[in-house]
Amino acid sequence: MAAPASETLKISDGSTMEITRLPDIDDATWAEVKQYVQSNPDTAKSLQGFAKNPEAMRGWLQTQAIAEHYNAKLATGDAPVQDKVKSLEHDPELQTMFEDIRKNGMEAALKYYQDEELMQKISQKMGGLPADLQPVLKKIEETSLTLHEAAKNGDLKAVEEFLQKNRPLDAQDHKGITALGYSIGTNRIAVVKLLLESRANPYAVDSNGNTGLHYAAGYGRKELVEYLLKVGINVNHLNAQSQTPLTVAQMNKQEATIQLLRAHGAQ
Repeated sequence: MAAPASETLKISDGSTMEITRLPDIDDATWAEVKQYVQSNPDTAKSLQGFAKNPEAMRGWLQTQAIAEHYNAKLATGDAPVQDKVKSLEHDPELQTMFEDIRKNGMEAALKYYQDEELMQKISQKMGGLPADLQPVLKKIEETSLTLHEAAKNGDLKAVEEFLQKNRPLDAQDHKGITALGYSIGTNRIAVVKLLLESRANPYAVDSNGNTGLHYAAGYGRKELVEYLLKVGINVNHLNAQSQTPLTVAQMNKQEATIQLLRAHGAQ
């Protein structure tokens, strides 16, 4: 099945990079993201490690939004924000960061801007997320939610919305796992049933040739093992390592699913 759409960006220093578009992000926002990356070689370089990971890209967009919010306030001479920033320069937790930025300039600043945990901490020290920034972060969160994340979270409504858009059900994410694989691993029974009813492939839930039954057995999801057997999944199907679901259950010491599989003729 087709993977999420990716594009090759031409960076201003002459290099290129592959970047995966965040699912459902609007055209205008995506154009802004691409323009920013293309015009900032240092940013492009730092993004190389997760440019094909929508989840990581979302985190980067959120931290950028926080950083740019405060940069804009500083640029316009917002006195309260300036006073708070000055106080942060003497904060023991942040002194090293400010010294690094003073010494190494924008390159260091970009490094810290991409640290989601740090940016959240700074935001809290600044008095929490401003009300006018929250809608922006919420939009990023909502527009970049992937089918895989919705399945993992058990968000049945979000999964249904993806299905209505006829998106590929069996696409593997950057870890090589499908939405069905995640929903089984996290025991999201309603999502599993919905995906299977929508013709998700139960025989290819990851890049290692595991079936949904391998996942259910290995994670000890007894109810899902029963359901998958009921819908006719081959109890002795081999993955890429020539392991059956029973083998996986035994490796993970899942006694309940071991007994259930054996009762259905597993070897």
